[in-house]
Amino acid sequence: MRINSLHKSTRLFLATTALSYVFVVDLGVAQETASSTDTTVGGLYEIVVTARKRQESVQTTPLSVSAFDSRSLSERNVQSSSEIASFVPNVQFDSAASESGGGATSQIAIRGIGQTDYVITIEPGVGIYLDGVYVGKSIGSLLDTVDIERIEVLRGPQGTLFGKNTIGGAIQLISKRPSEKLEINLDATTGSFDRVDVKGAISGPLTDGIRMRLSGAYQSRDGFMRRITPDGTPTGEHQGNMDRLSGRLVLEADLGEDLLATLSLDGTRIREQSPAQVLLKADPSGGFAGLYNAGVPGGACLDTEPTAITNPYCFNAQYVRPIDTRETTNTGGNQSDTDVKGASLSLEWTPGDMTLRSISAYRKVDVEISQDLYASPYYFNNIGQSVDQEQYSQEFQMLGDLMDSRLKYVFGLYYLHEKGRQEFPVNLALVQFLSGGEIKNDSYAAFGQLTYDITQDFSITGGLRYTHETRQFNPGLQHIVGYDYAGNATSPVPGFVNLIDGAFGAPGDPLFPAGWYKRKSKSATPMVSLSYKIDEDVMTYATYSQGFKGGGFTMRYFPPVVPGPGTDPDDIISYAGPEKAKSVEIGVKSQWLDNRLRLNVAGFYTDYRNIQVTYVIDPDGPGPIGTFVPVLANAGSAKIKGLEVEAAAVLSDQLVLDGSFGYTDADYKKFSADAIANFPNIFSLKMPNTSKYTFNLGGTATLFDNDAGRTYVRVDYAYRSGQFKEFANEPALYQKGFGIFNASLTYQSANEQWSATLGGTNLTNEAYIVSGVASSEYAQAVRSRPREWYFRVGFKY
Repeated sequence: MRINSLHKSTRLFLATTALSYVFVVDLGVAQETASSTDTTVGGLYEIVVTARKRQESVQTTPLSVSAFDSRSLSERNVQSSSEIASFVPNVQFDSAASESGGGATSQIAIRGIGQTDYVITIEPGVGIYLDGVYVGKSIGSLLDTVDIERIEVLRGPQGTLFGKNTIGGAIQLISKRPSEKLEINLDATTGSFDRVDVKGAISGPLTDGIRMRLSGAYQSRDGFMRRITPDGTPTGEHQGNMDRLSGRLVLEADLGEDLLATLSLDGTRIREQSPAQVLLKADPSGGFAGLYNAGVPGGACLDTEPTAITNPYCFNAQYVRPIDTRETTNTGGNQSDTDVKGASLSLEWTPGDMTLRSISAYRKVDVEISQDLYASPYYFNNIGQSVDQEQYSQEFQMLGDLMDSRLKYVFGLYYLHEKGRQEFPVNLALVQFLSGGEIKNDSYAAFGQLTYDITQDFSITGGLRYTHETRQFNPGLQHIVGYDYAGNATSPVPGFVNLIDGAFGAPGDPLFPAGWYKRKSKSATPMVSLSYKIDEDVMTYATYSQGFKGGGFTMRYFPPVVPGPGTDPDDIISYAGPEKAKSVEIGVKSQWLDNRLRLNVAGFYTDYRNIQVTYVIDPDGPGPIGTFVPVLANAGSAKIKGLEVEAAAVLSDQLVLDGSFGYTDADYKKFSADAIANFPNIFSLKMPNTSKYTFNLGGTATLFDNDAGRTYVRVDYAYRSGQFKEFANEPALYQKGFGIFNASLTYQSANEQWSATLGGTNLTNEAYIVSGVASSEYAQAVRSRPREWYFRVGFKY
C-alpha cells in the first residue's frame, strides 16, 4: 500500500513504531555538537571545511565558501538543501525545476551560472556532493538535511578538485559519522497543513573497532493548493503536499591501525502530488491553443466571440490565476513518485603524513510523474515522465604534506559512468506523442593540486584537472501516439473537431531516427591562488580558476524530423557543446575583537562562454504550432562581476548576529545566429535565475541561560531582487524582489537533552515564483509555500 493512501494517524503510528525499534537500546553518555554561531570564551567558533579535500579552517581557505553545521541548520529550520540559499549570497536554489512536476529535482544557479532544464541529457551547472559522492543529475538531487553534520557552499568554478559541472560552484552535504560513544537523537514536529515530521538517529560502537550510525525520517504535510472545477467547486484534490520517508545506515570499521573503511547505504521514498502549479498566462490564439479554440463547434471560442471569456470550453484568461492563489483548475495527472537509492564504500589509509582514499559509489533514481500544465479540463494537456537513471563512480585520492608541511598536495583519478532512460509522454488535446530517450555517458579525469608555503604567511596554490568524456543518446523511443481528443481530455467538448488530425504523421511514426548518437569532449581546468596572512586574523587572497559543464543533447523532438535523401541523422541531431568559465576572485577573510567579529569580503569577475540554454522555438517556422518545442543550444556568452560580504558578530553573551550581502551584475555580450533568429529582442534579455542583489540578516538572542535551561529566539530575514525564470524573459514569469521572514523560540534544558521550538516560516505570507515554463500559448509557475507554523520537540542522549 502506498504511504500517501494511508490515514494521517496511521502513518504517524507506523513512523513512530518504526523509530521505536531504533531506540530500544541501553542509554549512554550524551554527545554535544558545537555551532558555528555559538560563542566560545566570548568569541565565535572556528568553522572547519573540506573545500580543498582536506580539513582546514574556512578563514584560511582562499576561496568563497559558506558553511553551516547541524545546530546552525536546526536553528534556521532548514529542512532541505534548497533552503540554504536564503543564507548564502548570490545563490539561487529552486526546489522544483521548471516543468519537472517534482521528482526531487532542483534548479541551481550560483553567481548567475546554472541550468534551467532537468532532463537527463542536460548537465547541471552546480555540482551536488553527498559525502564526497557526486549526484549527477537534476532529478533526485533535492536532498533533505536529516542527520547532516555540515553543508558547504563553494562559489565560483571548482573545476580542479571537483571536476565537470561545477562551473558555477559546488554544494557539499556531509553526513554525521558514527560516534565512539552511544548517541541518540529524536525529533518530532507538528504544524500547519497537518504537518507530521519524525526524525531519529542512533550511533555508537557495535564491537571494538566497528561503529554504526542509523538514521531515519518521515515528513508529511497536506497540499496547500486546492483543485477546483471551472465553476469554483472544490474537487477534493490538492497539490503541493509532502510525503517522504528516508533512511541512512553508516558502518565504520578499523581494518588496521591506519586503515578505515566506511560503508554507507541511503534511500528516499517520495509519494507526493504535483507541485503547487499556477497558470499565469493563456493566449487563446497562440499555437495549439488557437487551433483548439477554432475546433470548438459554432466558433464559440474565436476572438470575435464576446462570450468566449466566460465559456469554460474556451482556453483563455479565465483559467489564469495570480501567483498568490491557493486554487487551480488543473485536472488529470497529480502524481510525483520518486525513489532514490545510494551506496558508497570509502577506504582511507593514513601511513605517516600521507592519506590514500578510495571512494566507490552507486546511485539510482526512479521517477513516475503525471501533471497538468494548462489548467483546463477541455483543453487538456498532460505531461508525464518515467525516469530510470543510475550512476557508478570511482575516485582515488592521495593527500599529504612534505618539507615539514610547507608543501601540501592532492592528486586523484576519477571515473563516472551514467546510464538512464526517460520516457516523456506528452498528451496534448490535439496530438499525443512520446518523447525522451536513453543515455550512456562515461567521464574520466585526473587532477592534482599543490600548495607551497613560501613563507610562514605567504602561500601559492596551483592545480590542474584533465577530463575526457563520451556522451551517447538514443531517441529511438520517440514516436507519434495519436490524435485522440475525446480519449485524452478530462471533459471533452461535444462535437469538437480536431483540425490537425493526422497532420504530423501516422501513429507509430518516429520523431527522430533511432540509433546511438555519440559526442566526445575534453577539457583542462587549471587554477592558481595566492594567499597572504597580514596577521594571525586577517588573510587576503587572489584566485584564478576555470570550470566547464559537459555538453548535452536536445531530448524533445516535434514534429517528426525526417532527414532528406543522403542526409546522415548524426549530422543534424541537436547537441550543445560544453560550457566554459574563467573566473578571477580577490578576497579578504578576517576576524576582529578577540574573535567576536568575523568579516569576509570577495569580489569576482567571470568570463562565461558557450552558454547552454534551453529555449522554446517554433520548429516549423511561423506556422500553426507556435513556440512550443524546448531546444538545448549554445546561445552565446556573458560577462559576470560581483561582490559578496559575509559577517558574524558576538555583540554580547546574549546576542549573536550574522548576515550576508551579494551583488551580481550579469550581462550577455553576444549571441549565436540561431538564438538571434528565434528571439528578435534577444539583446535586451537578462540572465535567468539571477538576482542583482541578495542579502540576509539573522540573529540569535538568548533570553535566559541558567540552571533551569536556556531559552533563545532566532530571527532571519532574506531578500532577493527581481529575476526572470527562463531564458526568453517571459513577462508572466518575472518575479519581482521579495523578502522572507522566519522566526522561532526555543527552550533547551540545562543538560541539553531536551528542547522545544515554536516557530514560523514565511511569516509575511509572501507568494513568489519558484520556477516556471512558458511557450507562445501559456506560462505556468510553481508557487512558494505560504505562511506556516511548527512546533518541534527534540531529545538527545
